[in-house]
Amino acid sequence: MIDFQIHTLKNGLRIAYKQAFNTAVTHLGFTINGGARDDGALAGTAHCFEHMLFKGTQKRNALNIINRLEVVGGEMNAFTTKEITVLYASVVTEYTERALDLLADLTFNSTFPEKELAKEKKVITEEINMYLDTPEENIYDEFQELVFKGHALAPNILGSVESLNKIDANYLKKFHQVYYHPENVVLSISSSLPFKQIITWAEKYTTGIEFKKFNLIERAPFKNYRPKHKTKETEHVQCHAILGNTCFKHSSKERFPMMLLNNLLGGPGMNSRLTLAIREKHGYTYNVESGYSAFSDTGLFHCYLSTDKKYLDKSVALVYKELQKLKDKKLSKLQLHQAKTQLKGQIVLAEESRMNLMLLMGKSLAQHQELETLKEVLHKLDLITSEEIMDISNRIFNFDKMSYLAYVS
Repeated sequence: MIDFQIHTLKNGLRIAYKQAFNTAVTHLGFTINGGARDDGALAGTAHCFEHMLFKGTQKRNALNIINRLEVVGGEMNAFTTKEITVLYASVVTEYTERALDLLADLTFNSTFPEKELAKEKKVITEEINMYLDTPEENIYDEFQELVFKGHALAPNILGSVESLNKIDANYLKKFHQVYYHPENVVLSISSSLPFKQIITWAEKYTTGIEFKKFNLIERAPFKNYRPKHKTKETEHVQCHAILGNTCFKHSSKERFPMMLLNNLLGGPGMNSRLTLAIREKHGYTYNVESGYSAFSDTGLFHCYLSTDKKYLDKSVALVYKELQKLKDKKLSKLQLHQAKTQLKGQIVLAEESRMNLMLLMGKSLAQHQELETLKEVLHKLDLITSEEIMDISNRIFNFDKMSYLAYVS
């Protein structure tokens, strides 16, 4: 059975396709290899741009765009990360051409009307204010600002109200010219329709558009990391703390061992080591977790928790204790097998969501320039050894290189 197929159009647009069976729904999206770290002088540009994709093209106004898929029961959305922007939709399969036409029009023909931009800035300002009222999200972004200070990876994806108000239509058009040309875009799709039909429609709706290609601005790699520590008083009821270190980029051979280590330590399972040691054993916290974010030139590992002020120091000490255990003691064969089985099961279950699979295909091809089949991913996990896990633990869980940020009440 074919796992996925890839085709490149003459204009450079790459298409990643996964055939779906026994379904009446098609999921499709355009992934652009440009995100918040590419904002330039005005933080929040890529995110503002994402909002403005829905506000008008050369042949559609905002109301036409909203109604085009919703009148047939379809859904459309978009999101921005540090390195990519994604515009995607789900529709009943008979309306796939309609969805592809619309998404291609928004991706390549948006016009950024000034009147709509003025209104959307108000919406984004509210989004920024809502975000500032959510400490569990705010602290992670501020932690990135602390770790990557002075680098393009540091600023918040949303930007600030000050930087947002400086963005105008001309600035957005320049951003569009640099990043939104077909060679920097991937169309990913999961559908029961034949791949040849998808290719035909993609050619129809992206060929003939005048693209003035600009050279991509080369991303400056992050270097010279120095650990930083910060504690700030807030009005939040709970205390929040996050600690971590830089680690492996998404093309690194250590990416899969790091994923396994992170999942074992503080992944989504209630049996993670941090959850068992801090929540289940002591009841200090409702939420404790770890995370691993991989970028094109670096990565970031973190542990996060929220707790009452009287338990903060004890909880943080317990986090360090669990990190030390992984540095000192190699996983047994049984522990390693259980950790692999759990992560592989989560990956297989996640692939059952064809929406998630479609998004993953777009992200992988845009960032890695290749796609890994489920079989290849599971095989790489099988090859991980206890020695690798212990080695990575000692390299990343170096307490002298850990940065730390706390919100205290």
